[in-house]
Amino acid sequence: MRKIIFKVIKWILLVLILILAVIVVWNYACKRNEAGKVKDAYGQSVEVAGKNMVVDINGEENETTIILLPGWGSPSPVLEFLPLAEQLSKEYIVITIEPFGYGLSDVAGTERNIDTIVEELHECVKELDYNQYYLMAHSLSGLYSLYWANVYPQEVQGFIGIDPSVPKQSDEEPFPISMIALNKLSAYLQKVKNITGITRLQSVAHSEKAIYADLSYGYSEKQLEVYRILSMDYMYNKDVMNELKHMEETLETVRDMKFPEDLPVLQFISSSNCEIMDLWEPLHKEVITETGRSEVIRLDGGHYLHFERRQEIVEKVNEWILN
Repeated sequence: MRKIIFKVIKWILLVLILILAVIVVWNYACKRNEAGKVKDAYGQSVEVAGKNMVVDINGEENETTIILLPGWGSPSPVLEFLPLAEQLSKEYIVITIEPFGYGLSDVAGTERNIDTIVEELHECVKELDYNQYYLMAHSLSGLYSLYWANVYPQEVQGFIGIDPSVPKQSDEEPFPISMIALNKLSAYLQKVKNITGITRLQSVAHSEKAIYADLSYGYSEKQLEVYRILSMDYMYNKDVMNELKHMEETLETVRDMKFPEDLPVLQFISSSNCEIMDLWEPLHKEVITETGRSEVIRLDGGHYLHFERRQEIVEKVNEWILN
């Protein structure tokens, strides 16, 4: 009886391995076949350090400029922030940048430390011929913006944060493992889903199941398909994972930094993160030195406030900049 059970288990495992192998091969074939669908799908390329960095510019007829920077691991910053960028572009020039390794930008293949990333992003803005602008950043790009504002204070007119990362945030770890380790674990699990074809299977009939986006916005079928392909086949590449490797170093580099004394700061922070971390709101106040126009606004919602509270963010930004 035991031999029969072992034999059945062996055959079940063999069948499962065969099925998985078929799905992996099918997934790889689909990936090669779909590669052409994302080429030049949106934006324009800017040459930086001999490679192409993709940007999307909205509202070019306006005067005030906002540089929009993504959080870590965004598969397509241009498509992720398109709903916010379009709304802001009624009043501002909005430039969404896809750093190397993100979206349609090239993979740099270099160490992704904070000074390299900021220099590349600044060079992109310089090539576009913009020298006065507000920085608007989500998550990790909050640290890059803090560094940027201190290196180029004569150019940055203000900072707007969407639940941005801040120095010393790792001093309070809300979970048994560090947030960096948690991000790494999440990334590798998603990579396994993508490589094995599980993500593609889940999204065959519904593209939105492979993406994380503000689906209240009317994305076109083409945009959803491009977003889906980028999420499945390009996410968490070697640049993005190398950037995560440098996360602790990045936090240490900006540990004692504050925004310049005359720089106004507007930060939207997540109520969820405030509940998880007692220091979340105090740390966002700590980096501010200009108190006349600066504000820290707590909004109900999760980390992706630009999905959940987009209208409120746009209204407050307009009030803050235009008035």
